[in-house]
Amino acid sequence: MYLYLKGILTASSPHAVTIEVHGVGYGISIPSHVYQALPQVGASLLLYTSFVLREFSQTLYGFLSPQERDLFEIVMQVSGIGPKTALSVIGHLSGEELRRAVLEEEIPLLCKVPGIGRKTAERLALELKDKLTQRADLFPKETLSFSHPQQKKIQDATSALVNLGYPPTLAQKAVKTALETVSQDMDLPSLITCAIRYCSVDAKKMAVSLH
Repeated sequence: MYLYLKGILTASSPHAVTIEVHGVGYGISIPSHVYQALPQVGASLLLYTSFVLREFSQTLYGFLSPQERDLFEIVMQVSGIGPKTALSVIGHLSGEELRRAVLEEEIPLLCKVPGIGRKTAERLALELKDKLTQRADLFPKETLSFSHPQQKKIQDATSALVNLGYPPTLAQKAVKTALETVSQDMDLPSLITCAIRYCSVDAKKMAVSLH
């Protein structure tokens, strides 16, 4: 129904945002890592969305990439998994981590997701294996062959910034600057947050140079 929404961010919390599009405010539930990557209120924001219709509710869920959105919808196909649990999975595991956990049956990794016990983790691994194998398009070739987790983190952070509207060259520069000047050991949400700050600094410098 709604593949994506692009508008002005008018409100945000760790679990939801409001985006105004042509005078209409859309409430969108988000996974935890998206909150860390949000721009300031009043800025433009693009989220790829999934519309979930239940008997007593209609909810939009928003993600930084179409791949994340598709993974969310695939996880919901597992028996006994609802949108809240699927959102928790997407919020705590990257696409590559989920793929590896399922294909290699890394049950302890799946159990790290809040709300996922051992039985549910085993069911996820069993029911998702064929689905994820058939959807190799969700995992870029360079991601599938990654041997260095740092490169995966850089790629994910850069993609997140580009989806938030930053130019690719600026996004790449900001991510690398954040790693070099802050810490090589930052997790993905922290890296995205720091990179956004560097993007803002560069934008201000550019504006000053134009005057």
